[in-house]
Amino acid sequence: MFDFLALHFSYGVLFVWSLLEGEIGLALAGFLSKKEQLDFLTVITIAFSGAIISDVTLYFIGKHHKPLAHKLLKNHARSLRNVERWLHRYGSWVIVFDRFMYGTHIPAMLMIGISRYPFGKFILLEIFGVAMWSITFTSLGYLFGEKVFTLIQLAQKNLLLLFVFMVLLLIVYKSRPK
Repeated sequence: MFDFLALHFSYGVLFVWSLLEGEIGLALAGFLSKKEQLDFLTVITIAFSGAIISDVTLYFIGKHHKPLAHKLLKNHARSLRNVERWLHRYGSWVIVFDRFMYGTHIPAMLMIGISRYPFGKFILLEIFGVAMWSITFTSLGYLFGEKVFTLIQLAQKNLLLLFVFMVLLLIVYKSRPK
């Protein structure tokens, strides 16, 4: 399966994948950039662009088309409860980290739009969060190759594990000989 994906992967596929959740697609693109089949900075730029377009679209659906947003949220009852709890507990941080929380991305963006969160503040936090997301998962694919897919699936189930792993990765990176 991995070989098939790698053979047929392109910037267009990456863009479409990044409109959705996209972590595995980003990691694959990072791996392919290490093999020089794709350009690392182009991968990050395309993933960033797709994610921003997707998130802003979902935000505006929530803000201006509430009946459609409620219909879409109906299929995500469990995720919706999590997002509501996180919005009350963590506020704006949900915008920054929602792409790192598996299965909650679409409900989070719709809920933020429904809540009439100010667009200016939303887009600033969104740019920061999507930049972190695209750089993180592309770099994981670049550094760890095929092994990263198992790690991503595990991390999507446990956000704390992802945070600890990112801190460890930073420590290793900073402590390497120059």
